[in-house]
Amino acid sequence: MKKLKWHGIAFSLLILFIYIMGTYDFFMMLSHNEAYYVSKGYGEIIHDYFTDYPVAGLVLWVGNLVSGLTAPILYLLKNKWAYIAAYASFLFDLFLILFGAIWKNRFGVFDLPVICFDIFILIITFLFGAYLHVQLKNGRGMKKQSHP
Repeated sequence: MKKLKWHGIAFSLLILFIYIMGTYDFFMMLSHNEAYYVSKGYGEIIHDYFTDYPVAGLVLWVGNLVSGLTAPILYLLKNKWAYIAAYASFLFDLFLILFGAIWKNRFGVFDLPVICFDIFILIITFLFGAYLHVQLKNGRGMKKQSHP
């Protein structure tokens, strides 16, 4: 079995860090932690946005976080399903952004830097999935397990 590349490990650790911070953000936002809201400069409009957050949005958000945390771990364990988890995270995030834009007026509630950061996370997650997919196709580092 081939060794993982240093850039793959670095990319995985970056993604893992991003999604750990995203998980922290998830709990702080939904628990309406006042100190967290103040530290981010969020006011009443952001508080209202996350009050009684719809179940569909929660499913998308949790799906994004779980698959986003799982993908780098699977890569570090040399598991071929890592790229699928990364692509799943990308899709969950894409649909979460669309859900927020269509049903929760996300682009009217959040400032441009927050929206740009969300799009950055979407893009970097896709790029991570593409990187993992290429690594698997080239047989670099991950186990090529046969399909059942």
